[in-house]
Amino acid sequence: MKSINSVLIAGAGAVGLSIAESIYNSEPECISILANGERLERYQKNGLWINGQKFDFHFSHGEKADLIIVACKFHHLDKIIDDITPSVDSDTIIISLLNGISSEEIIGRRLGRQRLPLAMIIGNDPQLKDGKVTYTTKGVIHFGDSSGNNGAREESIADFFTRTGVAFKPEENMKRALWYKYMLNTGVNTVTAVLRLPYGALHNTGGGIPEARLLCEKAMREVTAVANAEGIDLNEGDIENVSKTINILNPTGYTSMCQDVLAGRKTELEMFNLTLMELAKKHNIPVPVNEVLYLQLRTIEAQARASSL
Repeated sequence: MKSINSVLIAGAGAVGLSIAESIYNSEPECISILANGERLERYQKNGLWINGQKFDFHFSHGEKADLIIVACKFHHLDKIIDDITPSVDSDTIIISLLNGISSEEIIGRRLGRQRLPLAMIIGNDPQLKDGKVTYTTKGVIHFGDSSGNNGAREESIADFFTRTGVAFKPEENMKRALWYKYMLNTGVNTVTAVLRLPYGALHNTGGGIPEARLLCEKAMREVTAVANAEGIDLNEGDIENVSKTINILNPTGYTSMCQDVLAGRKTELEMFNLTLMELAKKHNIPVPVNEVLYLQLRTIEAQARASSL
């Protein structure tokens, strides 16, 4: 089993920096943040801040890495792949923490599918504002071989995360776990983004809004129907588990997609609703809630573009 001694974080946003913090606090010499050009100048000028603390990360572009953690927005993925390619060695492992169910295949087509276990992060609530990250819960990284045959690659990741204090959970059925996260995001992210509401609106305790929670559940049920058609066993128990996960998150925090809407940025709707609509069409399954959410988000994006002109 090869030891991981150098890690590159590709995407210095809310998720990427919250993970980088854990690694830096344990083994600061092994962690680098991908940056060059204007982005590098901005990071060096403004610094990278996490929960009010400025971190003296090493910046890298082209240095070989044992592990690359991709944590960018979906619409930045092609550029990120270009930027990390010089850092990929013969045995470099890549973990993608993008939402959705397609990023591993996209990265794998360019850099080799054998490098990528399936992975996701869940139970986290980082927020990015004015270039600074805050969080109350870092979440847990789940990972595993797409065929369920975890081996030396997964053992190396587990050993490194254990050394550096990154919360993780190896999965034997990671494909199902990834679809679970996709169901959660397609419901929770898109509904909160359209309604511009924090996590607390979906809590099933005091302060929650039953109608918002019901809308979220309807969107997720459409995902479970498509997942079942794709051979993935999602069910009502998984929707109940989403509620338990949401209940532990900061009620005043916002999903990443809602943060994008509030800031007038491009969202990741292609990765969520549009992907689901395309799969649903293949199986002749109606997904009217997600179609409406998609159209609403497209309208919100168009309005934001018009306002910026």
